[in-house]
Amino acid sequence: MIIKSVLDIESAEVVNLWNESLGSRFPMRKELWIQNTLQDKNVLPEASIAIFEHERLVGFVVCKKYQEQLAADMSKDIGWIQCLFVSESKRNSGIGTKLLNHAEQAFKFQNLKEVRLGRDPLHYFPGIPFEDGSAIDFFRKKGYLMESVEIDLLRTVKGAAKYELTNDKNCYRVLTKEDMPELLRFLEMSFPGRWHYEALHYDRISQNGREFLGFYLEGKLQGFCRINDHHSPIIAQNVYWSPLFQAPTGGIGPLGIDRSIRGKHYGIDLVKAAANELMNRGVDQIIIDWTQLKQFYGKLGFEPWRKYRAMSKPLE
Repeated sequence: MIIKSVLDIESAEVVNLWNESLGSRFPMRKELWIQNTLQDKNVLPEASIAIFEHERLVGFVVCKKYQEQLAADMSKDIGWIQCLFVSESKRNSGIGTKLLNHAEQAFKFQNLKEVRLGRDPLHYFPGIPFEDGSAIDFFRKKGYLMESVEIDLLRTVKGAAKYELTNDKNCYRVLTKEDMPELLRFLEMSFPGRWHYEALHYDRISQNGREFLGFYLEGKLQGFCRINDHHSPIIAQNVYWSPLFQAPTGGIGPLGIDRSIRGKHYGIDLVKAAANELMNRGVDQIIIDWTQLKQFYGKLGFEPWRKYRAMSKPLE
């Protein structure tokens, strides 16, 4: 058995091992692995290891804690396990336990207070895929608590009619580079934390603005919606698994309306406007990821597609 840093192994080895088991449901690609793991400054190198047997990769774990120097209100007390994976032929042999123990010890050395499965910056999953019951049982037996159920939703929009908005459609528009400072100020005030962080991360890489739809009242930004498509500069979370589809795929979310003006259909109109924009861009299906709002999005024809179990463990 040989242990190496995950950051030192070839991307192709990880992608091949991942896709042997998960490729039919969650197809990994080299570009996504590089973006979300190898290039993420929040990866904790000493905690993220890979195990080889007979020169063959048989398992790995990727761990993170927030380390970026962005002006976002992100917790520095949480450790995230982005993914823990063991080859199917080597499961139930102690490799998973070895990887998990190593990760938890590294988190304790960092004085972190909690471990979460997924939900990391540049995550792959908001929890363990529901159909992977053996993985859920593994972590439950290791002291992890079962929390919320999160879902991804899907709607095929090829040939579909555009949505009719309740409110004035001129209140909604795609943002530009010049709008980004106002968006960042709005998110910092109204949605501090992860959504603000993700927009700061986007602004550092792109600054284009076309991945955001803004909602304006009397000339003031009062809501936002992230939209992603096959031309976006970042592989965003709601289009991670777009290789499953032959046609262009789009994504919606996160989105939010300022608390002071909620309850007037502005939010659902924001989703409609976002979907209309993506249809204009030629996507055939739209995915909404990591949500519990099944009924809300169901009004617009979105149906459950993936389901996840969020889990965490307090560290003593």
